[in-house]
Order: sequence, then C-alpha cells, then structure tokens
Amino acid sequence: MDQTTQRSMADQLLDELLPEDLEWDRLVRTYPLPALMLAAVGGFLLGRARGAGIITALSSFAAGEVAESVNQALGRDVV
Repeated sequence: MDQTTQRSMADQLLDELLPEDLEWDRLVRTYPLPALMLAAVGGFLLGRARGAGIITALSSFAAGEVAESVNQALGRDVV
C-alpha cells in the first residue's frame, strides 16, 4: 500500500468520524502541537482499553502483507 492510498484511507476514516463542517486538516495545520498531543492521549487511552485487540489486528494485517509480498516475489501463491 503506498503513501497516497494510506492517506486517502485516513482521510476517509476521519471524514466518517468527524462532523462534515469541521475542517480537521486546517485545524491540524494551524495547531500542530495540540493536535499531536490530542492524538497521543487518544492513542494512549485507546491502547489501554483495546490494546490486545489492536495487537491482534496489527499482527494479522502484517502477516497478510508478508504473505502477499512473498507470493508476488515468487510469482505464484505459495503462502
């Protein structure tokens, strides 16, 4: 997945979660340090509440990406 695809996925997620009239990207550019602190606190709280599930999901995602890369490198489905 390239950086453009990741950015658009993040934009879509934020657009779904936040109200339509909130220009979150302008706020982040205007107030970068408070936005970073808010993201850090949110990530900390989310990690404390759902840490095990997040680790499981990330591990599963990483394993799928590795398997896809191996299959592409070999030119066939091996893994």
